[in-house]
Amino acid sequence: MLVAEDEPHLSRLLTRLLHSRGLEVETAHSPSAALELISVVGFDLILSDLFAPEMSGARIVAAVRLFDALLPIVIISGDSESRQALDAIGDPALYFMAKPFSNHALLELVCRLVGVSRTGQAIPPPRAMGE
Repeated sequence: MLVAEDEPHLSRLLTRLLHSRGLEVETAHSPSAALELISVVGFDLILSDLFAPEMSGARIVAAVRLFDALLPIVIISGDSESRQALDAIGDPALYFMAKPFSNHALLELVCRLVGVSRTGQAIPPPRAMGE
């Protein structure tokens, strides 16, 4: 999982929180560093701030979609109006988390998206009907 967050305090908080559930985390403190990592490392999820000094989260989403159309991306932002803009994009693998967020809510979303329980155990894929 990649945490792309330019605010050092929040980046450390997110990393510790995710590590506490046994999740592997890479961090990028700028959009350009995030894009470089995304182009060479396979991630199962990206957490990104919406507004970064160098590049907006929307541009990061567009760049990620060039590599992987279904990679889950969770955009975190203190701007609640951004949720409406992201919803309008219609990307089924794009999620929004408003700042301030609860650790519980963030972990629930991330764990569901990467297929692990909140205790770090793998969740088996759902069974097909008729099995």
